[in-house]
Amino acid sequence: MKRTHYHPLSVTLHWVIFLLFVVALATIEYRGEVPKGDPLRDLLRTIHMHAGQLVLILVLLRILARQLLGVPPELDLPRLQRLGSQVVHLLLYGVMIGLPITGILFTQAGGREVVFFGATLPVLMAKNEALRGPIKDVHELMGNAVYFLVGLHILGALWHQFIDKMPILQRMSWKSSR
Repeated sequence: MKRTHYHPLSVTLHWVIFLLFVVALATIEYRGEVPKGDPLRDLLRTIHMHAGQLVLILVLLRILARQLLGVPPELDLPRLQRLGSQVVHLLLYGVMIGLPITGILFTQAGGREVVFFGATLPVLMAKNEALRGPIKDVHELMGNAVYFLVGLHILGALWHQFIDKMPILQRMSWKSSR
């Protein structure tokens, strides 16, 4: 029988990573509205950083799961649409990996420790104020790109589901299509 959907582990990782992105983005956006000096700002930053670090761990697991468990065959799309889909997916993986790494680097470049659920991460970058700003700019640029890329990803899925009448949403659900 031809496989038509992703493995349940891959589906779970997809949706958990999505939810962690929502948490990371919502907390950092809300943090900007909280006055400096308010303890809530530090809590929101901590939640943002933990969510980002979890994204990094889970996306690496997702890549491993993809290699070990495989994926369903690509849908029969026109060449340009398939290329667009591949580019968006590649860019999404790039920001899922790049955002947490640049977050860690710019925090450490500012001379601050990065803590992950009580454990201090190894220092990847010594304090370097000259690099902190440019790394933070790249981090924020990727953070803004997430909105655009996720939007394209969702629009593409909805287009293929409802306009092209392809069972795209079922591929990333826990229900198997039989």
